[in-house]
Order: sequence, then C-alpha cells, then structure tokens
Amino acid sequence: MLILVLILYFLSFLIIWQFVGYPTLMAIIARRNNPKAKDYSYHPFVSIIVPTYNEENVIGERIKNLNRLNYMDDNYEIIVVDSGSNDHTKDIVRRKIKENAGRPELKLLIEKERKGKASAINYGKRHSKGNIILVTDANSIFNKNVLKEIVPHFKNPKIGAVGGMYCITNNLKNSITQSESFYWDLEIIMRLGESKIDSACLFHGEINAWRKNIVNADTQALSEDLDMCIAIRKKGYKIEYEPEAVVYEPSATNLSDQIKQRKRTSIGTIQNIFKYHSYFFLPRDIYTLLTFPSHKTLAVMSPFIFILILACYAIISVLGMLEVIITHLLVTLSLFIFLFILLMNLKSKIIQNDSISKFKIKKIFHIIHYVILNEFLLLLAWKDFIKGRYSVFWEKAASTRE
Repeated sequence: MLILVLILYFLSFLIIWQFVGYPTLMAIIARRNNPKAKDYSYHPFVSIIVPTYNEENVIGERIKNLNRLNYMDDNYEIIVVDSGSNDHTKDIVRRKIKENAGRPELKLLIEKERKGKASAINYGKRHSKGNIILVTDANSIFNKNVLKEIVPHFKNPKIGAVGGMYCITNNLKNSITQSESFYWDLEIIMRLGESKIDSACLFHGEINAWRKNIVNADTQALSEDLDMCIAIRKKGYKIEYEPEAVVYEPSATNLSDQIKQRKRTSIGTIQNIFKYHSYFFLPRDIYTLLTFPSHKTLAVMSPFIFILILACYAIISVLGMLEVIITHLLVTLSLFIFLFILLMNLKSKIIQNDSISKFKIKKIFHIIHYVILNEFLLLLAWKDFIKGRYSVFWEKAASTRE
C-alpha cells in the first residue's frame, strides 16, 4: 500500500512540475535582471528564407514587411522557395522582384514538387549567400528590428541559433485564441528562463536564425524546428531567445484548425524523442537533464500519467482507503493552486499586455477545456505516430490566413 501511495504522489509531482512547477522556476530565472550587451555594429550578411505553398493571399504583404527591416539593404537577401504552388504565388513574387530593384535582393526558387518545409529550407540554404539563415513563414509579420536584435548574438561563436518572440494577433477573437495566447505566454516565460541558464528548448518555426554551416533540416521531420534545435545543441552550440525580435501571426480561430496544428506538433515532438533517444538517455548538460525533459518529454507523456493516477485511485478505492485519496487531493490541489497563483503573479511582471491580467473564472474554464483537449489530442498523436499515419506536408490552417 505504501508503494502505491508513493507512486501516486510521484506521478502527481510530475504533473504539477510540468504544468506549473517548471514554468514557475523558469519565470523566477527570467526575472533575473542580467541583460547581455549587444554589439549593434556587427552586421554579417543574412539570408531570409520564406517557404511557400499557395500563399497568394499573404506573400505580397510578407515581402513588403521584409523589405522594411531595420538592417542595411545590402546585408540581407530574401529567398522565397515555392514548392509546387498552383495559385498566383510565383507571379506575385516575380512582380515584387521587379519592384525591389535589388535592395534588398529578392530571389524566387522553385521546387516543382511539394516536398515539405524542411526540403524548401535546405533548397533555399543551398542557394543562399549568408552565413546566417533566418527562416520564417509567409503569413507572419516581423517587427522592424528583428535582424537588428537577433544578429548580434552570433558574434559569440558559442551561439548556434537564436529564436524570437511569437505573438498572436487575434488573441481576443474567441475562447480558443485566448487559451492559445495563454499557452504562448507560458512558452515565452520558459524560453526566457531556459536561455539564461543554458539554451532555449526550441525556437519558433515562424522566426528562427542559425549558422548555415552547422545544421540541415531533416526532410523526414514533422517538427523540423525542434529537430534542428536538438541537432544544434547536440553539437555543443547554444540556442538563445531574443524577446525584442517579434513575429506576429494570427492563431487558428476554429477547433478543426487547432486540432490539425496541435496533433501535428505533438507527433513531431514524439518523433524527435525517438530519433534522439540515445542523446537524451544519458543526460550530459542542463538541456538534456532539465530543459528538454521538463519542457517537451513530460508534455507528450502527460496523458499516460493522468491515466496512471486514475488507476491508482481505482485500486486505492477498491482497498477501501478513500481517506488516502482525499488527503492526496487536498495536498496536490493546494500545491498546484499556490504555484499557479505565484506563476500568474510572475507572468504579469514579465509579459507586457498580459493576456490574462484580468483573470476571470470563465477564463479558467477555457484554459481547463484547452488542457483537456490537448491531452486527448496527445493520445490521438501517439496513435497516429505508432500507426505511421502522418506526413511531412503541412495541412495549412485556413483560419490563420483569413
């Protein structure tokens, strides 16, 4: 009986650590005021790669946005890699090339077949001039200082990659986008803390810069951004997070698109855990000992942990020890609530325009619903991964391009 109770408390600790414990620790670390000095006179040539597939509704504005970055025009290029589009994407890019007149240089590369984002990244990389590659999406928008803030990090030869801050533009649209915004606020906090103690766990697919000569995108990876982060860290380079380099993008506004995105991302994480299992099996640094297990591994294992907790409850109930369950609920819920309140307090001090500063009971239920949905989608992701039912081709979320 004692062993069963210990197992129950251990499983509960894992859940508390994943949802509030680890984010709270990273928030405390993120609050430490030790900004690194940047050398803004450092201006290496940068190649910006924009993979596209049927992006006629957004590519024109995207190129206009990239043309206006606060960086010397002759020190960066824009490479649009189109993969089998059958709309007017290529025509729009060709028109923009004529308008640009080479400042900055705008290129169009064409893959006749659609082979996935990783293939487009590698194709663009092969035809790039810069030693620093910055990858972004066609439906995203940068703030003008993205290159100015990201590039100085690379003056340190130990830095292999830099990620920026991802912000949702339609966070108040409905309960789905509000919950998604809350999730990304916690991601910002965790990546800020991780970057200060070692390396950010991962960077965003919408804004990631890395040294050209240290990594290729795996064309079989569903989450090529996470795969590249692990590969870069495995080679001994660090991944930094730059909150002043901001990318804006609308979140999926309907449940169908949310399910597509979350399930695919989860399968990608599972795929990477198995691919790099030997790297994670013997922890050798903070990234493999703390960061990745807390940030990603526990996240994809959480539905099974919940199931095991329920199984422990069932066995204890059969044994007639209901007081053990009541005590456990009181202890774990009290700890969870305490850490959650502490986390929300820290969050309000770290995140500007805090998405949940005016906290309401209704929002709590939205978040609970979001978590339950995500746990269910994780189970579906495991099922599809085991059965091999996944593809490297992104199924675009239409509501993010409205």
